[in-house]
Amino acid sequence: MKKGKTRSRVLNLAAFVCFLLALTLVVLLRLSQMPRAVTWYNKYTDTLSNFEQWMQTHGATWYSVAMILLNFVLKAVVPWFPISCICVASGVLFKWYYAIAINVAGLTILFTIKYYWGRRYGGGNAEKILVRYNNAHQFIDSSQIGSSIVLFFLRLVPCMPVNAVSQLYGTTTISYWKYLLVSLVGFSYKLFSYTIIGRNVYNPMSASFMLPFVFLALFSGMVILALNGVIEVSQGWLFTRLQRKQNGAQETNQ
Repeated sequence: MKKGKTRSRVLNLAAFVCFLLALTLVVLLRLSQMPRAVTWYNKYTDTLSNFEQWMQTHGATWYSVAMILLNFVLKAVVPWFPISCICVASGVLFKWYYAIAINVAGLTILFTIKYYWGRRYGGGNAEKILVRYNNAHQFIDSSQIGSSIVLFFLRLVPCMPVNAVSQLYGTTTISYWKYLLVSLVGFSYKLFSYTIIGRNVYNPMSASFMLPFVFLALFSGMVILALNGVIEVSQGWLFTRLQRKQNGAQETNQ
């Protein structure tokens, strides 16, 4: 009971921090539009514009595409750059629609490698942690519907380790295509936001650059609160299921 209350408080605090961060970013965006800030920023617009032109001319190549995809592969097998950095790099180098396509391809590779890694070698540390919580892994694997819903929320949650979740789901009964589709849909808001941030990095004081950060913070806070609710419901579901099993066992013994 105490663990549940502590977990709930931590998640609520994390959600509050996300909302506070979003508010702070909105204030910074408003301040950046003030005449004095605009005057200061105009001194650097030519440099940023030249950097953007250089990147589009010399950086957007097939070699860059290969290197970005290679980074996704490396991310699947060794500690590497955060996925957010790789997605932002795609946005910096390519137009947003090309960058999104490249990032989707890279995430597909990453999700696939870790899924089949889990199929072959087990769920790793994530599975060991879940074993400590009664029937938590059974809940994830109890049905295709429940498994998909939990996976969707895990992909939505900010800072959730992508590799650990992917490897864990490789040990469940969920099909590969359902796992891949749910993973991509759940991760899509982060992928799109990271890409747009990279695309507008040449104009860091613009709304186009700042608003994706605001969206990420707001949406992350809402997701954390929703996850807290899902955990509460799942725990109630597991408790009811255990009670039914115990009652059934007692009736059989009688």
